[in-house]
Amino acid sequence: MRHQVSKSKIFVVSLAIAGLVLAGCSAAKETDLAATENVSSAQAALVSEITVFRSPTCSCCGQWIAHAEAAGFQVKDEITEDMSAIKQQYGVPDSLSSCHTTVVGDYVIEGHVPAADVRRLLTEKPDIAGIAVPGMPVGSPGMESGDSVEPYTVFSFTESGETAAFSEHS
Repeated sequence: MRHQVSKSKIFVVSLAIAGLVLAGCSAAKETDLAATENVSSAQAALVSEITVFRSPTCSCCGQWIAHAEAAGFQVKDEITEDMSAIKQQYGVPDSLSSCHTTVVGDYVIEGHVPAADVRRLLTEKPDIAGIAVPGMPVGSPGMESGDSVEPYTVFSFTESGETAAFSEHS
């Protein structure tokens, strides 16, 4: 005896199968998304760890560290008596020198660079050695003095010492 299946039963079974397939795809996407978020979180944590080399007598360096921590960076504070050796080790051009030198990932951050510029550097990942604010301009992070702000430039630099403007602040 031949069993007849109505079109409505076929339709209902087809919908059920389609629902299971979509649920499986959705679960797979959520798993992929969660895995991507975990990798992104791990990468963010790695680039949020910075090492700051500074002289034991420099108070503005401590203020810049507080600025970096407030922006979410985890700071390893390395106090040294020989900042010249640190700057030479990390290839900071003399013309861009400041009071402290920071290392994050493969980049060097020299001086009072705003945390937003450090984040931009880590996001864009340009082919440079680092960024720097030469000297100690009033109003830069760690060098605040009331409402006074000297216009200043954050420069990028390459391993060969080439420089270019990275950002402008005023």
